[in-house]
Amino acid sequence: MLIVEDGTGQLAAESYVSVADATTYADKMGHSAWSAVSVTDAQREAALRQAAAYIDSRYRFRGKRLTDAQALEWPRDGYAWPQKRVADACCELAVRALAGPLHADVDALITEETIGPMTTKYAAGDGQIKFTQVDDMLRPLTAGAVSTIRLNRA
Repeated sequence: MLIVEDGTGQLAAESYVSVADATTYADKMGHSAWSAVSVTDAQREAALRQAAAYIDSRYRFRGKRLTDAQALEWPRDGYAWPQKRVADACCELAVRALAGPLHADVDALITEETIGPMTTKYAAGDGQIKFTQVDDMLRPLTAGAVSTIRLNRA
């Protein structure tokens, strides 16, 4: 059974959103994969747990946690609950979690490659999958900028 944060800083919360609320969101946004007959509620719960874990590990939020003992990063002191941006981001990530892992194990990154007379330099990064829509949703709540890559034409 999925334990959903209710704004009190629960000790055992696993998600920011219930399966029912995520289904409502997914239907409104046209994410048909979420409501597919072949997807079980157990899979949806697992996806919501993965989404909350991704949010809590990837982003550093403004303010401080409501209590030191709470399981998730939200609620935050000074911010109203429910924080719609966090809930929506959790839903977006949960849909993506049904398709594959949100975190990726990566080997050392190649930053430069020469093939014949052509040399290609790659931007440094951590090799992790980036979810731009979620980054944009959570940016106003974060303590600092989410990493971005700037490309300049030579």
